[in-house]
Amino acid sequence: MPEKALSLRWREAALQLEARLRERTGQVPERLDRPTIDGCYPKRPYVGAWRVAVTFPDSVVRRIDVLATAAFPTVPVRTALVDHPEFMAWPHVESDGILCLLPNLAECDPDDPCAVAENLLNRSIRLIEELLEGSIIARDFQEEFLTYWAYKAQADGTRLFSLLTPAPPSRAVKVWRGEGLEVIGEDAKSLADWVRRRFGANVETTIHDAAFIWLGVPPLPPNYPETASDLRAWAVATGEDAVRALERAAIAEPDYLVAILGALGRGGAGLIGVKVPNPKNLWTHPGSAVEPLSKGFRSGRTPRPILLGRYFGASPVIRASVQRADADWVHGRGQDPRTARLLLSTVVLFGCGSVGGPIACGLAQAGVGRIVLVDPDTLSWPNVGRHPLGASSVGRNKGEALAERLQADFPHLQIEGRAGDVHGTLKNDNELLMKASLIVAATGNWSAENALNRWHVDQGRRRPVLYAWTEPHAVAGHAVAIAPEGGCFQCNIGRTGSPSFRVVTWADGEDANREEPACGAHYQPYGPVELGYVTAMVGDLALDCLLNPPSQSLNRVFATSPRRIHDLGGRWSNEWLAEQGDGGPGVRTVDRPWPRMACTACQTELVGG
Repeated sequence: MPEKALSLRWREAALQLEARLRERTGQVPERLDRPTIDGCYPKRPYVGAWRVAVTFPDSVVRRIDVLATAAFPTVPVRTALVDHPEFMAWPHVESDGILCLLPNLAECDPDDPCAVAENLLNRSIRLIEELLEGSIIARDFQEEFLTYWAYKAQADGTRLFSLLTPAPPSRAVKVWRGEGLEVIGEDAKSLADWVRRRFGANVETTIHDAAFIWLGVPPLPPNYPETASDLRAWAVATGEDAVRALERAAIAEPDYLVAILGALGRGGAGLIGVKVPNPKNLWTHPGSAVEPLSKGFRSGRTPRPILLGRYFGASPVIRASVQRADADWVHGRGQDPRTARLLLSTVVLFGCGSVGGPIACGLAQAGVGRIVLVDPDTLSWPNVGRHPLGASSVGRNKGEALAERLQADFPHLQIEGRAGDVHGTLKNDNELLMKASLIVAATGNWSAENALNRWHVDQGRRRPVLYAWTEPHAVAGHAVAIAPEGGCFQCNIGRTGSPSFRVVTWADGEDANREEPACGAHYQPYGPVELGYVTAMVGDLALDCLLNPPSQSLNRVFATSPRRIHDLGGRWSNEWLAEQGDGGPGVRTVDRPWPRMACTACQTELVGG
């Protein structure tokens, strides 16, 4: 792109940058022409570049380029070391000399691009000085070893996914091979379960031995394995566990062996992969018969040292990148302390409609280990607008269809869908409810929730039950967590299921229900955006109940903005104003008590006690 085709802002910023470089370096920077830029950086989108010379402490003059794309000054410049050593001799220096100076989340000031460029040039000089001094080379290669291993990885058309816990000891593991994909798991059963959940029940689960080697110290580029014997040497240096795992995977003479290697970098544990092709496939000349590693011996009688010596010889290996797919990585990249506890939790959710469906999605995304979704209804076309499921699930049971989708999306979790309701579950699967860490009721059905509350009271309310609903137009949402102390659910609910506390009232007692042109078909007209506030609030309280169960029952309430309430023809209720006031213009979420009252369920509890 010729400079005259660039924007006026680009050209003005370029002139200012050139002046700043002249002032900073005490020299006239060389402006590179387009052929030079393309020749030095053929795979980069740079349209402008300035070259300066810097004398370093070793008395060597090295050139640094300051490079700009057509999006400059909005997008900051990059710097490159023109006189760079061989690739991978220094960390933070890419193959064309581009210097990696800032993390991916770094933000720069687009209104002062010259200051940004000067700062980057100063950082570049300091980095090169540190690299010349040498103390950071091994450290940075090891702290960011995944990045540098990826530069030397050899693509073979297959992706490696790991379900392993990336921690010692070294051990024998399993690998499932699919088309263009290999998944590594701790054992055959858990690996097969994951594959079935991810790809369907009819997936062939051919599983083989593999090895996991915990290196402890990340490798340096000069030591990356080139041959099978190099890999075995790594195992020997690591310990007997590593050697046993590697030899166990090789003894069956697989077409190729998969080894996953782990180590701790700056951001936690990282995994890399090495594949060892069976040497028989490398020794054989085209068109000749395959020669097994047992050549010269009867089948199955090859001495173990000879077979292993042949397998781990001078044949080349394939270095591979590994994508972590274990639960700890999926839910927080290994840094969320809540993950382990949530994975051990079980949630039973009744009602998978416009409120319960998004709650189920949130619980799965949060990492709840087992989720059972129960709903009696099928998805219909008017449900699609505010439900996680779409047209492809119309006509299917909501609980079953949503569970199927979530199970495929989160194969490390156990997600089950059931066509049923509260009454049927109380009658036929009381054990499931007894073992649940949390029960969530989003049915909008007083008969069902009244029955669930009475069961909860009879069981002594040992674990929380969470009830959720919206007020008309989703202007407010409620989540009530029933705990061992305080009110039961019925304490603050009328005999026909009407809550004793409302956030909003409507003119002439309007309840916002609308009727379809069919007998008994009622609905409320609101959309997924306003409902999103409510379901997020309910999900938040659900996690609170799982991670720090409350001792006292409470009511968490979301209230929309006064403007929206006014536009819809509603007003704050007297009860809300007395407790919370008008609260200003924004949305709010508040916690309020759910006190014990003399309801029929609690009286039964007292009599029983």
